[in-house]
Amino acid sequence: MNYTNYFYKGHCKIDRPGRREEEKNLFPSSPQINKNTPFRLHPLIFLFVSFTHHHSFIKKHHEKNQFPVPVFFFFNGIVSAQTKPELSPDFFDQFSYTLPTGFNIGDSVQLAAEIQKMASKLDELQVEATKNYTISDPTSLYYFLNDYVAINTFLGRNNKAIENITELRKIRPTPAYRLPAKLQILAWNRAMSVHKDDGSDGFRDALSKSLRDEFNQADADFRNDIVNQQKGDYTSSITELYFDDMKKIIEQAQQRSGNKLDQGGAMMLLNLYLEYMLRKKYQPLVESVLFGISPARVNEINVKIPMRDGIKLNAYVYRNVADTSGQPAVISLSPYPSGGEALKGNVFATNGYIYVYVDTRGRRESEGDYMPYEDDARDYYDIIDWVSKQSWCNGQVATSGGSYLGFDQWQAIRKKYKHPALKAINPMVSVGFGVDFPRNAGQFYPYILQWANFVSGKELNEAVFYDRKFWNEKNYALYKNRIPFVKLDSVAGLPNAFFQKWVSHPDFDHYWQDILPNKEDYASIDIPVFSITGYYDADQSGAMYYYNQHQRYGNATALNDHYLLIGPYEHGAAQWQPNATQSGMQLEKEAQVPIYKYVIWWFDWKLKGRQKPAFIKDKITYFETGSNTWKGTSSFKNLTTDSLELYLTPAPVINKKRKELFSLSLQKPSGTASMKYTHDISMAIDSAFVFAQPKPFDDSLYMASPYNMVFESAPLNKDIIISDKILARIYATLNVPDADFEISIQEITPDGKDKNLAFGNVRARYRNGEEKGQLVKPGEVTELNFHNIYIYIKRISKGSKLRLQFQSTNTPYAEKNYGFGGVVSHESTTQPRIIEASILTGKKHSSKIVIPVTDK
Repeated sequence: MNYTNYFYKGHCKIDRPGRREEEKNLFPSSPQINKNTPFRLHPLIFLFVSFTHHHSFIKKHHEKNQFPVPVFFFFNGIVSAQTKPELSPDFFDQFSYTLPTGFNIGDSVQLAAEIQKMASKLDELQVEATKNYTISDPTSLYYFLNDYVAINTFLGRNNKAIENITELRKIRPTPAYRLPAKLQILAWNRAMSVHKDDGSDGFRDALSKSLRDEFNQADADFRNDIVNQQKGDYTSSITELYFDDMKKIIEQAQQRSGNKLDQGGAMMLLNLYLEYMLRKKYQPLVESVLFGISPARVNEINVKIPMRDGIKLNAYVYRNVADTSGQPAVISLSPYPSGGEALKGNVFATNGYIYVYVDTRGRRESEGDYMPYEDDARDYYDIIDWVSKQSWCNGQVATSGGSYLGFDQWQAIRKKYKHPALKAINPMVSVGFGVDFPRNAGQFYPYILQWANFVSGKELNEAVFYDRKFWNEKNYALYKNRIPFVKLDSVAGLPNAFFQKWVSHPDFDHYWQDILPNKEDYASIDIPVFSITGYYDADQSGAMYYYNQHQRYGNATALNDHYLLIGPYEHGAAQWQPNATQSGMQLEKEAQVPIYKYVIWWFDWKLKGRQKPAFIKDKITYFETGSNTWKGTSSFKNLTTDSLELYLTPAPVINKKRKELFSLSLQKPSGTASMKYTHDISMAIDSAFVFAQPKPFDDSLYMASPYNMVFESAPLNKDIIISDKILARIYATLNVPDADFEISIQEITPDGKDKNLAFGNVRARYRNGEEKGQLVKPGEVTELNFHNIYIYIKRISKGSKLRLQFQSTNTPYAEKNYGFGGVVSHESTTQPRIIEASILTGKKHSSKIVIPVTDK
């Protein structure tokens, strides 16, 4: 498997509370990874994202992808058999739009004219794609049509835009708890289709009616939440944020690209301008419709919260004006100033809570200096102290939020800083500082500089963060030229103190340990905890690290009040409202649940004494993928009733796709044997291979790779249900004192589909733990322990085969370990550097994978 697909770090953007997290489907929340993706894909996200495709702009990730074998071309509701070739991975790379010299985004007339020109040029490209190519993958088609909505809207083809949106909704139906795709844009186009004068009373009446009709079709159980969330999106401050985002795109093009926009940048501008104009011209009208459906009003109050060292943190308080008595307060502490905090704030406030969103020190209008992860424990105590004493709070305080906002909740429970008013925490997809970010399995990766730059200064550095071409070029330059990893910020021209501090601590030493909770902290927890993560969550390792540490050191009473929810969700989805598609696959119907509502119901139970929520099955509530069923268990250990052990052997397996394919055997080998893997780690793998993208459910790319070893089992003779993380115990002798390796495990279904199950990587020196590296003695037998494999509970069908891939980690999206045994981030070489690993099998050293299974 191409390791470049394994690099994405979801906690960067998806977890930002506010506008960009739930932008009315303008920017889809499921991360799409492709040949150009500059993000670190954490274990298991790669498993399901590696076959998703998107050629157009997505605010979170801009990508161009390879598409699968031609089957059908769906467009504007028409389905027809096609013999056209699939749209090539680089088709949209040909697009370039040059802005006029001295272009002034503040000139509204010039801006509108330029948008029209841009839409026309983008339309030419879309027409060429439609005429000459086919798109058979529904995910790819979804984003193709998503682009066409904005293009057709600006070109006055209102009925075509309506058809596009209708087809989008067929391809990807919206769960009942989410706003239907492009609701406001659909309503606008419907009004325009009958009243071309958008300033006329007739048009405004038609727009109001269309909006009401759309909102009233929402599920009655979630309609008020959907509407109140949208009230937070249609404000003057949000309108200005869209304008600021457009301005950043223009400035980026002017400063870095000679006034040129690629297809992704142009589509970004089109989509942002469309949303900006809808708000600029129709905000009062939309607000009138929203309040007509749900009259609830929420006050947003900007406050400054004093810290013990004299600085003040910027915060926003959201309170339902109908609540005249004190309510429990829910706090989020965040380094991501989005401007759209009201989206969540409105929902919490209209469900009986005060929501308090606080900017970490040094961010937005908060005073002080920001050093990620280092000040949150002390600051959280002072925040809780202030909030609990306000007249609008009844003295009960809880916390909620995901990723970084999950990390800092685990800071709030530290014994030294735990405030007595803190009554419950809800850490979701929590970053494990030093566990999975900014180091994972003891390895650093280039994305950490991208994120560090993103949160440097007062505001989010979005223009640079989203510059895909810039980061790809810098990462590949470091990789190709064998420049030590520690110099990445110099190569990028973005010196960063965060980055340098982190890479100066390669071991899991006291720097990381002193920030994370210790055993005394876990033992002192005396409040309920509701942890949430996902099978495809980029920070599952972090979330489960905290959970497992609490299970290890916590007191019995608190352990009985720690609940875990885990299902088939990505990093962003597990924090609020999952889309129906997760990591490129359709989410099973029963897994489409309103996580935000579960959080509120859990708070109702723990803070207001209401009944226990029905969704809770046991201490652990998990989704059994493949069975479409939620189940419960007291622990994954108790869930596991057996194990399937598959031994790596040199026995050949016949497969026309690969000359050398080894066996995964149910029988433990009686004799001793070894299989040698050799790789020149100094080589820069050709970019065409590095950036290649596998087709959906297709194994051709990794089966043809010259850089890996592949093992395959016989077909299973019965269904099995994986009950916990898969273990890999690989014994090998190395020729070097250190090396980085990775494995991935696939299910090959009876109909030949390749489905990924697990991924893990290891730095040999950290095989026995990461606190202090232990170098390998070349020639001695070493057990390579892959610690970071994810939990993924799934039914595997009878007749399926399992595959294991093993290879060296050699990619521009990971710190390169040349195997000298020194400080890896400082290493380089001008000579070939051969890594040899002889994998052993036999009675004494039986390399194997162990698959925990359940019959429950």
